[in-house]
Amino acid sequence: MKSEIIFRRSIPLVVTAFICSLAIQPVSAQTNASAGLVRYQAQPKGSSCKIDGTSNIHDWSMEGTLIGGFMEADAGFPDSALTNAAAARPVVQVSIPVRSLKSPHTTMDTRMQKEMDEPNHKNIQYRLIELKPKSAAGATGALQFDATGVLTVKGVSRTNTMPVTIQKAEGKLKVAGAIAVKMTDFGVTPPVTLGMFTTGDDIKLSFEWVTAPKPAP
Repeated sequence: MKSEIIFRRSIPLVVTAFICSLAIQPVSAQTNASAGLVRYQAQPKGSSCKIDGTSNIHDWSMEGTLIGGFMEADAGFPDSALTNAAAARPVVQVSIPVRSLKSPHTTMDTRMQKEMDEPNHKNIQYRLIELKPKSAAGATGALQFDATGVLTVKGVSRTNTMPVTIQKAEGKLKVAGAIAVKMTDFGVTPPVTLGMFTTGDDIKLSFEWVTAPKPAP
């Protein structure tokens, strides 16, 4: 279960992260023969996360490009998840470094890292529980699901459900989604800067996560 922050007085914020899962079975993929699973690793390029919010002065947004983690799914995934309940429960774990969420203002970055207790909780984490298909069996392109999972920020975990799409392209798998959440749900106090700029509690988290099959050893 919603990552440059443009706040003009912006603030990096909590989040995101999010996600989902999928899998194809290229010849080079590392496969768990006994379970028929393929493991996919997050790629160093192509992923992004964004947080959009409001304040009493300006709307603001933030971005990051580091989304780590992996997914382990049925060899027929994501198509198989449209009709097979077991295939719709792939193992998915995602991690976003808090310090990777940047704004144009270093002082604001420092403030949000403090609000998120970054020294003790360095990563935003997400774990998928299950996918509920929204696309019909046999659909092609970006398949639609509702993803239920556990988002952990500042050591606080919350279960949420968000709409996601899963698409296979050029040998890679891309998961995209968005969700609205509240900072206070994760113990993060909406920052007030200079005694004037008060941020709203509600934020929107959006992301694109790119993975590829892990090469066989």
